[in-house]
Amino acid sequence: MLSFLLAFEVAPALTLDQSIDLARSAIAACAAKGAPVSAAVVDATGTPIVILRGDGVVKPPVAAPRKAATAVKFNAAGSELEAREATDPAFAAIIKANPELYNAHGGSLPLYISGQLAGGLAVADTDHEIADECARTGLANWSAN
Repeated sequence: MLSFLLAFEVAPALTLDQSIDLARSAIAACAAKGAPVSAAVVDATGTPIVILRGDGVVKPPVAAPRKAATAVKFNAAGSELEAREATDPAFAAIIKANPELYNAHGGSLPLYISGQLAGGLAVADTDHEIADECARTGLANWSAN
């Protein structure tokens, strides 16, 4: 008789408290630049854990969770994906065909725990370069805690 061992790799989980703190950290980084933004943190499947709309943001927080899910789906920063969308017609077609799911713009980052993809962070509702800076600063400030 043959026996088989099935091993399932379980992605590390971000907690609600971690996700709230991370989103707040990214929003604070943009507030320091005078840019009101929304931020979202998603899990390893791209499902939102938390979506926060910062003070002064007038738009509904729609782009942030989509940007975060895109960073997870393609395991890349939004700044890289934005450049890829401009030069790779097949990739651009995937993004264009799924606007309710994906947003390949600067301001999103995949998140790792112990070297494994655990989720994504995104900042939205401002210029893509500013959003990217705020996401990276927010993550760095959060990681330092």
